[in-house]
Amino acid sequence: MRMARLAVAAAAAAALAVPLALPAAAAGTAGGGDGAAAAARPWLNARLPLDKRVDLLLAQMTNTEKASLMTAVGVPSGSHATGYIPGVDRLGIPGMQFTDGPGGVRDGQPETALPSPVSLAASFDTELAKQYGTVMGTEAKYRGYQVIYGPMVNIVRTPLGGRDFETLGEDPQLAGDIAASEIGGIQDQGVAAQVKHFAGNNQENGRTTTSSNIDERTLHEIYLPAFEKAVEDAHVWSLMCAYNKVNGTYACENAQILRDVLIDEWKYDGVVDTDYPANHSTVASALAGLDQEFSGTTYFQQLPAAVAAGQVPQSVLDDAARRILRLEFRTGQFDAKKPATADFDADSAFARKAAEDGSVLLKNSGQVLPLDTKKLTSLAVIGPNADTAITGGGGSSAVTPYKKVDPLTGLKARLGSGVDITSVKAGNATGYPAIPASALSGLKGEYFANKTLTGTPAVTRDDPNIDFDWGSGSPADGIPADGFSARWTGTLTAPATGTYTFSATSDDGSRIYLDDKLIADNWSDHASQAVTSTPIQLTAGEPHSLRVEYYDNAQSASVTIGWSSPDVPDPTIQAAVDAAKSADAAVVVVGDSSSEGSDRTTLALPGNENDLIKAVAAANPKTVVVLRAGAPVLMPWLADVPAVLDMWYPGQEDGNALAALLTGDASPGGRLPVSFPRTDTQTAVAAAPGRYPAVNGVYDYSEGLDVGYRWYQDEGQTPLFPFGYGLSYTSFRVSHLTVDSPDPGGLSATAAGTAPVRLSVDVTNTGARSGSDVVQVYLGHPAGSGEPPKELATFAKVEVKPGRTERVHLTLGADALRVWDSSAHDWTVQDGRYPVYVGESSADTPLSTSVTVRRSVGTQYTGVTAAPTTAAGSTQTVRQTFTNTGDSTVRNARLALSLPTGWTATAAGHGGTTFPAVGAHASVSTSWTVTAPADATAGTATLTGRATFTLDGPQTRSGTATTTVPYASAAAAYDNEGISADSDPSTGNLDPGGYSFSATQLAAVGYTPGATVTANGLSYTWPDTQPGQPDNIAAAGQVIQVQGQGSRLGLLGTGVSSAHSGTVTVTYTDGTSTDLAVSFPDWYSNAASGNSQLAVTTANWNRPPGDTLGNHAVSLYTTGGALDPSKTVATVKLPDDSGIHVFALSVG
Repeated sequence: MRMARLAVAAAAAAALAVPLALPAAAAGTAGGGDGAAAAARPWLNARLPLDKRVDLLLAQMTNTEKASLMTAVGVPSGSHATGYIPGVDRLGIPGMQFTDGPGGVRDGQPETALPSPVSLAASFDTELAKQYGTVMGTEAKYRGYQVIYGPMVNIVRTPLGGRDFETLGEDPQLAGDIAASEIGGIQDQGVAAQVKHFAGNNQENGRTTTSSNIDERTLHEIYLPAFEKAVEDAHVWSLMCAYNKVNGTYACENAQILRDVLIDEWKYDGVVDTDYPANHSTVASALAGLDQEFSGTTYFQQLPAAVAAGQVPQSVLDDAARRILRLEFRTGQFDAKKPATADFDADSAFARKAAEDGSVLLKNSGQVLPLDTKKLTSLAVIGPNADTAITGGGGSSAVTPYKKVDPLTGLKARLGSGVDITSVKAGNATGYPAIPASALSGLKGEYFANKTLTGTPAVTRDDPNIDFDWGSGSPADGIPADGFSARWTGTLTAPATGTYTFSATSDDGSRIYLDDKLIADNWSDHASQAVTSTPIQLTAGEPHSLRVEYYDNAQSASVTIGWSSPDVPDPTIQAAVDAAKSADAAVVVVGDSSSEGSDRTTLALPGNENDLIKAVAAANPKTVVVLRAGAPVLMPWLADVPAVLDMWYPGQEDGNALAALLTGDASPGGRLPVSFPRTDTQTAVAAAPGRYPAVNGVYDYSEGLDVGYRWYQDEGQTPLFPFGYGLSYTSFRVSHLTVDSPDPGGLSATAAGTAPVRLSVDVTNTGARSGSDVVQVYLGHPAGSGEPPKELATFAKVEVKPGRTERVHLTLGADALRVWDSSAHDWTVQDGRYPVYVGESSADTPLSTSVTVRRSVGTQYTGVTAAPTTAAGSTQTVRQTFTNTGDSTVRNARLALSLPTGWTATAAGHGGTTFPAVGAHASVSTSWTVTAPADATAGTATLTGRATFTLDGPQTRSGTATTTVPYASAAAAYDNEGISADSDPSTGNLDPGGYSFSATQLAAVGYTPGATVTANGLSYTWPDTQPGQPDNIAAAGQVIQVQGQGSRLGLLGTGVSSAHSGTVTVTYTDGTSTDLAVSFPDWYSNAASGNSQLAVTTANWNRPPGDTLGNHAVSLYTTGGALDPSKTVATVKLPDDSGIHVFALSVG
């Protein structure tokens, strides 16, 4: 996949750059509402209501101008922004600048590197979260940005997730509450938060092509609530849709989650933006509710034409433009501005406090911590990165820190000259040192301008060894900075006989072949990580053939091929042992490196860090292990050490926060926002195949609600450390739990939920130090509800002095007791007893009470059932059902059915459409005879059932069913222009970014308009179109009439941006059907894969203006499968994957 590079400019760390001032025609006249300018542009009147100003401006815009706000372009010269939306000079609409988050402003300039967001979640402190957002919003505004990408609220589904450090944990209540407060802090500064990634982006591997298949209940109860809180509680102004598919449809063109849930159900009035790049269509994404596309895709440039052609309603384009303008007004783009300021020293002080409050004390036997500084005379500080500050994880969240304090520096500053500190850089956290040039001969490097090692190398050279860190640059002239590959071949000779272990450390993929045998496989997209071989016996002086392969996808690029001989002990570990033996205490600083782009392969600490810990612990009984990791790690040495402190990725104040925590100047305030497994496989996703990793491009979320601690409870398993766990330097006791209101024995539930339940509990500090405790309230549900045993319902952080007791008041909100009813497609509250548990972790809840719902209004809903396909001119029976799940009788129920224009419906039979009474827990139904007109529009038709009834007043419910009207032919379904004339390539947009097939190059290989072409044994009719006309189908589940009989179905087309696969459903005239798996490789790769075959390769493609990729061959492929030759094909349904482009179909 050719991903556009993030537009981040480097800046000198020694000085802070001033913010870029972008020109805007409105500058100097905005805000006052007086004078000729304000009269000509009345939307500049800041006294008018927001939406009035938006409407006044929108009314002056052309469709082309509206669409121009929907596609990002390159950032202006001098800007450090990640993304940029251009303005409209004619109307004085300024451009908008976007920057990365979510752990600080990430723009290549010196900013405050806050502790990783998972550390913020560990604080369980909503006030801290608001301050965290305030820092980001203040610095973003100072730099001139209108939008910052964060917070990220994707729930931790697997502890292997590469971006778990960017999340807010595994619980939706915690993530939602922390996110809502953080958003408030950001937006109070006049900067838009952009909550991300909506939705189901819970793993990195395959994130751009895989589908997260999630049932409706799990989606609403686990993966959407944090977004819902961001929208409904925090009123977030911006939201980012995800790369992945949700239930088979790309998230950024998924109407079920964008239009139905986000916009219609939650009433979201902000902007929906893509991840970089995650748009795959013009029509489908616009109809679904997408507003802006980023990072090279230009689909929305075609929107004015789509509106003119009737493919997209004018109201959809207007709504998108209205949302974007609303964002411009909300961020003060049209109003007079005071110069923004930022206090980086104050922000750094906050970063230190946040690191302290988010750090979790996991073990403290014998009260080793805090260190007794009055008695401490010597300290050993040990580890591969003990002298390095870990300011964050990798990828788009990596902030350039304003300052950095490493552990060694922080401890020296705190302890002073009175403590003898010995530092030993011991062990390794990545791969082994590079194989020296002296062990290699004839090493030839071949570099390819693609990431597939195909074609002729663009550069061939002799390299001394393989130890490269190109960063964001190119390895050589003629090689792109992103999307390249390399192959090295040569001879390796061991200098001494022994057992060697090889390592491949790379960002992205690498693999090592010794004597043509694969010995180390690190072949996937990821930040820098190492994979080691099994031990191999080598003889001194004996030559072996060596082959190393490498590819870079995007962003940073590096590769090191190293080795180590385990016959020789690591001398640094022995040095660490010697230092530990002679010190009063030893601090071993270890950790991992996580990054966007790939998941971890194991929870084990990398390199030989485990060996280092065991060796030091054996040498000093007062060994403290300090973890700096973005997610859980395995701890095979836990029983050997007295103290473990988890600091996550602590940010730029790393060393100062560590020193304060170790010495007792600060007390660890964190609790685990994720469960820590005992092994790699003690997780819900490892418990069944298909959950993780993906199988055939699908992540199966079959664990349902059993995410994180819910799974451990349901399965009766004990994790290494449970969710919510954390120790303190003091001790606490919770007691005297009461339900203050309402009457816990008789709650009533309405459609909106129940009355808030107010609780109170005593928290007593039974120790000798002041400290903070986190009171956690968990809720159970009535038997048979299908809910996990306990779920976090609310929490409160409280500071308590020694010997004191604080009365803590907590509230279960009106929606706390609700569960999702998948039949009703709505929330409901069930009758019965709800246990309430209070304690200090999910596994430690010593107090309990309960509340009981005696009577529930339940849910009332109507559902519609229709045939999956409806031929034009045909008639079918459609069934509409009305169900009352509540405890009360519903009166005067009336059913009605709304249809597309030209369709007709008549109530069939004697059931009628009016029902005087529908009893408790009862259903009624009506059958409709529905006829589609002969000229019914092809595509998806929506049948909407409407039910009106009386229950505590008049009410209305609606439910829908969709049926697909087949296209009369493949040509009738064409919706994309994938072929352009060499003289005007701007009309083509097959690949995101404006790339297309060259009509001239296709003609050279016999693919001319209307021609019959033969490919892999089947004949196809090539599209009879001219450049500038639609000529292919971007697959989105279209049903196409393909009359014919034969033994094979063939599809002629290609994949774009990456390889794609899916399922084609063939329906025969007798009503039976069969599913066929299809594969379409990337047209750029020119190599068949899966069940595809190469059809034809053209020598070149057509490129958009400003292209940097150069000339490149591109290909078409055929795919398909076997048919029943005794049956006649009626229709073919394409996959729901707009990365697949189909030019022709054939039965033969």
